[in-house]
Amino acid sequence: MLEIMELLGNKAFLALVLVSLIGLFLVLREFYCWYFKLNRIVEILERNQKLQEKTNRLLEELNNKL
Repeated sequence: MLEIMELLGNKAFLALVLVSLIGLFLVLREFYCWYFKLNRIVEILERNQKLQEKTNRLLEELNNKL
């Protein structure tokens, strides 16, 4: 039990655990996003936003000519 307490007190070990948990979080997050196709949905929404901005700009130009 004393060995575990010494190991937990070691800053290098805590840093390793923290980095490992962050890495695991990123890998699992990417899998979750892939599984639910969230990344693809975001791409589609961003493309639609750009198209909408272009349409709005063209409509403003037409309105200014009138």
